[in-house]
Amino acid sequence: MAKPDFKTQIILFGEASMLLQVSNFAKENWPKAKLLILDEKRLHTNEIEHLDIQEDQCTVIYIEEKHKTDFGIKAAFLDTAINAKAEVFTIPLQDWKKNTFNFKQFQLQDLYKIDNVAPSKLTQQHKKLLITGGAGFIGSALVKYYSNSFSEIIIVDQSESALFYLEEEIGFLYPNAKIRGLLADITNRQRMTSIFEEFKPDIVIHAAAYKHVVLLENELEEVIKNNIAGTYIVFYLAETYKAEQCILLSTDKAVNPKSIMGTSKLWAEKLCLWFSQVCDETRFKTIRFGNVLGSTGSVLPVWEKQLVWKKLIRVNNPQAYRYFFTLQEVFSLTDFILESKKSGCVFTILNTYPVALKTMANLFLYQRSGEIMESNLKQGEKEQEQLIAENETTVEQNEAFLIVRNTEIKGDFPEQLNLLLSDKMLFQDKKSIFENYKV
Repeated sequence: MAKPDFKTQIILFGEASMLLQVSNFAKENWPKAKLLILDEKRLHTNEIEHLDIQEDQCTVIYIEEKHKTDFGIKAAFLDTAINAKAEVFTIPLQDWKKNTFNFKQFQLQDLYKIDNVAPSKLTQQHKKLLITGGAGFIGSALVKYYSNSFSEIIIVDQSESALFYLEEEIGFLYPNAKIRGLLADITNRQRMTSIFEEFKPDIVIHAAAYKHVVLLENELEEVIKNNIAGTYIVFYLAETYKAEQCILLSTDKAVNPKSIMGTSKLWAEKLCLWFSQVCDETRFKTIRFGNVLGSTGSVLPVWEKQLVWKKLIRVNNPQAYRYFFTLQEVFSLTDFILESKKSGCVFTILNTYPVALKTMANLFLYQRSGEIMESNLKQGEKEQEQLIAENETTVEQNEAFLIVRNTEIKGDFPEQLNLLLSDKMLFQDKKSIFENYKV
């Protein structure tokens, strides 16, 4: 464990239940230091922007949290502190739970990483859950999270290795969970029909999708096949076999999309809305995430590799902003949407803050040896993402979540969809139809 050299100012933030206890510990051990506690209220007001952080005289202590949320606002504060040459330490979760206050040097992953996924308290023991893309990063996290919540979880994925290792992990860590891993391509209608026929799931979470923006800019036909045709097959079967609800995992890149991937997810959202309007028995819903921290191919794992390769990381436009979600926020939002009776709506996090890529890079490199190489945005990338479109209206909100509805769906949507998915259409005609739904 690192041994802090506490200076004249100490700022505490993190686990709310431990703030008072750690502050008493700090007062006893460093009585001359000026102590400031950043509680939840202070973090969510503009007061944080006007903090008097003493240059080169401040120590920041982050008490690692049980439930990691509000990444954006905490990242922004830490970036300000580090720029003021503050030292930043973490009290690890496993330590303060034992009433010991050991300190380690702060790492960015302290704000979001979950070592062991605690099962959800949601109880749906008489129901079956099917997750497409269930061996992917988010899909597999949801499988672990709901391991004790459903009578059976059916994991559909086309990656043999990922499916194998997930089944091994679940069997070892959650021995009471009843899971079934199935190797399948969501675009194979016959295979998917046989799966729905056999298991008749009560709830479907559709996580399967191609997602890498830059790579997919040259793969329009494959994106249409997987992200739109595959989504249609899953939705159609959810309706046909009378699932109670079908949930689409979407992305902020579907809002005013600039990329092929984002446009394909907008089509998927429109499909979800359309099915909700024509189907009475199945509730169709969309969850819209930003960048889920630590997910495969996202910026932090990529930077880890770049740092090993060349001791530098590449930042495409440092002033570009992104929304970052923790896995805890993914779990909480999914719990909320599963219990909601609404259909045809988009669900997202209410109080989430966009973070500049330069801020992420600074936090990532804190106390590490590496440099930042700045470059331009690549094809398909946007400078500023959005979680909500201008034409979406608020249906409901609470302190954590926002539900919006976009009722705009063109009258010829079914016909255009059929043309887009037709094998007889020329590529240029498909491209034209595909781009027509960017609005």
